[in-house]
Amino acid sequence: SKVQLQQGSVEEVRATRRTLARVLETVLRLAHPLLPFITEELWQAVAPIAGRKTHASVMLAAYPQAQAASIDPASETSVQELKNLAYACRNLRGEMNLSPALRVPLLASGQAASLAGFAPYLKALCKLSDLQIVDEIPADASAPIAIVGETRLMLQVQIDLAVECERLDKEIARLGTEIGKAKAKLANESFVARAPAAVVEQERKRLQDFVATLEKLEPQRERLRRSQPANSR
Repeated sequence: SKVQLQQGSVEEVRATRRTLARVLETVLRLAHPLLPFITEELWQAVAPIAGRKTHASVMLAAYPQAQAASIDPASETSVQELKNLAYACRNLRGEMNLSPALRVPLLASGQAASLAGFAPYLKALCKLSDLQIVDEIPADASAPIAIVGETRLMLQVQIDLAVECERLDKEIARLGTEIGKAKAKLANESFVARAPAAVVEQERKRLQDFVATLEKLEPQRERLRRSQPANSR
């Protein structure tokens, strides 16, 4: 909605404000049994804006009812795809230790039409200075690449290969140590038998997360190793 309000046409801004007001008014009716006082206060101000001030109190207004006919699977799929791309971009920023305030350009390959539609939102959500849609991400790219379905994402940031390799080496070593500890703990029959099931499951989840992260970092490290000059490896 911020993108629509800041960059949309007059009609889009008006429609977005109307939708936000109506959604908020509905949410206030939905939440009223749990938060009676604050929802009443807010509803008195929001309901007239949303055109829903039909009763003296929110407690007298109709409780929201689900409307299966209003469910839009295509829109839900599109929003989920946008969320996945935003998470991937943010993960790339985290992997590269970029300041949250730094705006950087992004290269993206995939379905051009979808990416073009998502571009304004990704720029806002991921602090991008630009989003360039290309046919393919360069095969010899040294920066990390995120894969979301058929889409490839890469931040265009100049990195010090030696420093980045050293950072990845340390992180890979740390993950290896954590994986070893988790495996040893789970291999301990006493721990598995005596610890609460939730604790054992949490340990299994930690191990899975460590392994998944390691599987992402090792290819990055190898790609950077190939990009380094031979005398600096």
